[in-house]
Amino acid sequence: MLGFLALNAAFGIFIGLVLTAALLYFNIGDFWTRVQHSSMPAIAVLLVAAPLSLLLGGASMSTAIMLMPYEKKFED
Repeated sequence: MLGFLALNAAFGIFIGLVLTAALLYFNIGDFWTRVQHSSMPAIAVLLVAAPLSLLLGGASMSTAIMLMPYEKKFED
């Protein structure tokens, strides 16, 4: 079960990193321009990538938990 949750969390984190890369590539909200003019561009990207990845990782993991099949242990 922990492997299942880790796999789903890793998938969500991967999607978050892909979304951050898309924000940079397509320059949405002039994000890439602002990163280029920043004195610390790695910090600017990290401040977007880390929360987004963790949020999507948690959302993916919680969705996987909610969609798991449930079997009753005791029949009425």
